[in-house]
This record gives sequence, structure tokens and C-alpha cells, in this order.
Amino acid sequence: MRKAWTIVRTVALLCLALGAILFALALVMDADLVRIADTVFSNYDLAKVIVAAREAWSGVLAAFGL
Repeated sequence: MRKAWTIVRTVALLCLALGAILFALALVMDADLVRIADTVFSNYDLAKVIVAAREAWSGVLAAFGL
């Protein structure tokens, strides 16, 4: 089980690193951040996503008795 969590953690860190690299490349290539933000906010309700993530995290903590 320990090996599985190591793999999951490694994949998650690689995804975060790739996202950071791609964001930095977008900034270097002079991306229009306002247009990107408008597209994200028009397609996704980020407030609902944040509330759902908080509720899920509280459920995880409750399951472990923390």
C-alpha cells in the first residue's frame, strides 16, 4: 500500500509541475490572462467547485476522526 501512495504522490506532483510549466510558458508567450479568466468563469462555476472541495475535505477529515 505504501508503494501505491508513493506512485499517486509522484503522479500528482508531476501534474502540478507540468501545469506550472505550461502556465509559465503562457506568460512568456504573452497570453491574454483576462481572456483566459473570462473563458474559465463562463464555463465553470468555481464557487460551487470550491464549496464541493471543502465539503469533500471535511468528509475525509470526519472519516478519519480528525
